[in-house]
Amino acid sequence: MGSRGQGAFLPGDKALAGLPQLLDDLQRLSEDQDSADVVFLVGRDEERIYAHRIIMMARCKSFQTLKRGEICRIPGCSVLPSAPGTPIPIRLPHLSPEVFKQFILYVYTGKILLQDSIFDMMSMAKDLGVEELQTACEDHVVSTLSVANACTFLTAVMEIQEKSTGPKCTAFMERCVSYIGENAGECVKTNAFLNLTKEGLIKLISSDYFCLEEEDVWRCVLAWAKNQAGVTQPTVHWTEEERVRVCQHLSGVISHVRLLQIDSKVFAEEVEPTGAVPMELSLERYRFAALSSAKTPHNPPVVHQAPPGETDKRLQPRLLLNLFPGSAILKSDKLHLQTVLNGWIGASKQMWKLVFRSSAHGFSAVSFHRHCDGVAPLIIIALGSRGEISGGYSDVPWAKNSRKGGYIHSEKAFLFALSGTPDAPNKFDIVKKPYAICYHPECGPIFGAGADLLISNTCNSNMDSYSNLPHSYDGPGATCTSMFGDYNFTIVDYEVYTPVAEATRGTVTSKGESEKNIHGIDLCEIYEVKTSAPQHLIDGQGSELLEVIVKSNDQASKEIRFSS
Repeated sequence: MGSRGQGAFLPGDKALAGLPQLLDDLQRLSEDQDSADVVFLVGRDEERIYAHRIIMMARCKSFQTLKRGEICRIPGCSVLPSAPGTPIPIRLPHLSPEVFKQFILYVYTGKILLQDSIFDMMSMAKDLGVEELQTACEDHVVSTLSVANACTFLTAVMEIQEKSTGPKCTAFMERCVSYIGENAGECVKTNAFLNLTKEGLIKLISSDYFCLEEEDVWRCVLAWAKNQAGVTQPTVHWTEEERVRVCQHLSGVISHVRLLQIDSKVFAEEVEPTGAVPMELSLERYRFAALSSAKTPHNPPVVHQAPPGETDKRLQPRLLLNLFPGSAILKSDKLHLQTVLNGWIGASKQMWKLVFRSSAHGFSAVSFHRHCDGVAPLIIIALGSRGEISGGYSDVPWAKNSRKGGYIHSEKAFLFALSGTPDAPNKFDIVKKPYAICYHPECGPIFGAGADLLISNTCNSNMDSYSNLPHSYDGPGATCTSMFGDYNFTIVDYEVYTPVAEATRGTVTSKGESEKNIHGIDLCEIYEVKTSAPQHLIDGQGSELLEVIVKSNDQASKEIRFSS
C-alpha cells in the first residue's frame, strides 16, 4: 500500500491568500437575484431584497432549528405563499431597507460599517440571531459612551428591549446604567436625561450606584418631571394645574427616591411643597428622622417592613460619589472599593484626580516618573493579570536624588489588597518608615526595602514586578502572595491618583474625559498639567510633553504628544 503524505498548512499570509476573492465572490452572490430563493419585502414600500436560504441558515439563528414547514422565526415577519421555482417572500414591514441591506452584506461577507443606524443594526442582529454582530454593535456603543450621549443610548436600548420578543439585552443595558451612575453628576445636566422615559429614569435611580447624594437625586428627578410637564417656574410659583401635571409625572417615580435618607430641612423646604409625597410617606419620613436621632444599637428606628427576603432600599445608602472619576479599574461592580480606600485614608468623601494611567500614558518607567515624580499624596491602583486589584498610598512624592535606589521616609504610607485575593480587602501599614518608598529611574513605583511592592518597567509585558511582603510593610496575614497571588506577576494596567485639593504639584485637570472621534481617532484621555512641576520635569522650552496612547478605528495603536 502506498503511504499518504501528511498535509502542511501554508505559512501565515499565504494560508489566507484566497480570502479577499472569496469575500468579493460572496458579495456578488448577495446581489444575485437570479439564484436567490428568498426575497425580503422590507419597509412600508416593501422594497425587495434577495438572499439565499442556505446562507441565512448558516449564519442566522432565526433560520435554524425550525419546525417542519417553517421558513424562519423573525419577530414581526410574515411569510407569503409563492409559486414553485420563485423566491419565498418574507415581509418585514417594521425594518429599514437601507439598514437591512447592510445586514445582508454582513451575513454574506462579515463586513459592516457602523454608522448612525447602530441601534437599528443591533436590534436587527438580535431579532435574526446573529450574536457576533450584536456584540460588535454593543461594544462599539460602549466604546463611544460619553456624558453627552449616555442617556440617549439608554433610551435606545430600552426601546429595543420593549420591541423584542427574544432574549433581552440585559448585560448591555446594565453597562449603560453603570456608566451613567458613575458619571451621574454630569449626566443629569444633559437634555437627554431630562427627556428620558419614565421607565428609563426609574432604571437609573433604582441603582445603588447612581452616584449622587439623595438630596441631589430628588432634585434631578424633580427637574425631569418639570421638563416632562412643561413647567419652568420654581415650586412656590406653580399654578394648581402645573402642580397636578408635575405630580402626574412623579407618580411611580418618587417611590424610588430614598426619601428616608434626605435631610429633614431639604425634605421640608424642597420635597413636601411639591405635593407629590403621599401623606403616609411624609409621616413615616418624619417619624424615621425623629427615631434616628435617638436610636441606640438596642433600639433601632422601625419603619415599614420590606417583604421577607428583601431589603428596604429606602434605608440602603447609595455609593454617594464616584470618588475616582475616570478610573478604568475601580468602576462598575468594583466602584464600592473606592470607599474602602477613602476609609483607610480617613477621608470618606475625598475626591481624587487622575494623574497617570499606564495604558494611556505608557508602561515605561520613564512615563511613570515623567507624570508622577513630585506628586503627593498619591494612590497607586494596579490591576493584575488575573483580575487582582492592589496598590499603595504614599504621603510623600517620588523624587530624583543623588543616587539610584534612594529611599524616602514616610509616616503614613501603606500597601493594600482590594480585590481578587483570599483576604482582600486588606491593608498593610508601614513598619520601617525610613524605607517607605524608593526612587529608581529604571523602575516604576517601589514600596519598601524588600521590595514589598515593585512595579517593573514595561510591567504589562513581563513578570519582573514582584512583592516581597512583609518586609518594610506588614499587616494581618501578610505574605508575598497577598497582593497579586504570587511573588512575581504581570501588571496589565495601573493608575495614579492624587487628592483634588492637596496636590503639591500643579493642578491636573481633565480637558475632557474620553474625547471621541477627533479626525477618526478615539482619545483615551487628555490631561493638562499646569507648569508648577519640579524643574527637572519640564523641558528646555518651559512646556511639559504628555504622552497619550490612542487607538484609531482600525485598532492600530498610535502615540500622540501634546505640549501644554
